[in-house]
Amino acid sequence: MDCQQQIEFSRIRTTKEIFSDFLFFLKTEWKSYGIALCVTVLPFALISAYFVSTGDITDIEDNSLFYAILISLIGKFFGTFISCAYVANYINGNKNDLDTIKSYVFKYFNLAFLTGSLSLIILILGLLLYIIPALLVLPPLSFMMYDALFAQQRPVFSFVRCIKLCKTNWKQCFAVVYLCYGFIFFASLLLGTIIPESNNFATIFFSSILTVASETIMIPFILLYYSLGNQNMQI
Repeated sequence: MDCQQQIEFSRIRTTKEIFSDFLFFLKTEWKSYGIALCVTVLPFALISAYFVSTGDITDIEDNSLFYAILISLIGKFFGTFISCAYVANYINGNKNDLDTIKSYVFKYFNLAFLTGSLSLIILILGLLLYIIPALLVLPPLSFMMYDALFAQQRPVFSFVRCIKLCKTNWKQCFAVVYLCYGFIFFASLLLGTIIPESNNFATIFFSSILTVASETIMIPFILLYYSLGNQNMQI
């Protein structure tokens, strides 16, 4: 069955409306969207969690943490990319089955990879500069992938465009982005307190599910992107 648009993405929203529409989107799209994320992100999440739970980060010769981070980054890339593809199909009224999403991924993979790589480099440079710069660039980086794919922009131009969008309403921008990341952070802490450290299977399984679920924050980021864009008529 064709995906019928139920949310008008391209309009101005308050911060409260962004999160309420995000929840409505999940309510109506959870099955097909969840399948798409599980197929692409869950394998990487499971492998990464396995390395974390079985490795010894105090051992210099143990490369488990390096592998965990690398695989986690690959999973994060695909989670972001798949979310962008899903929303693009949703807005255009296209089906969001695995074949349609796969076609989108193959078509725009190079652009998405370049954008994701640039985002990671910028974030790492910000962290090396005593963290504060990373906190400042994280909001525009959060929806940079979608801007590059939606507007067919080179990654550098998309970064500049997203910075300008953030300046449109920086309070809303920072509020949405850091509320999302804050929720994921506290959910991770809660998960760590509930599951015994000795139960590796439960740790790997539930942390992987949380990783997949956390990729849905691209939806409020994209809603934010359109809200900011309509406020200054950039998109």
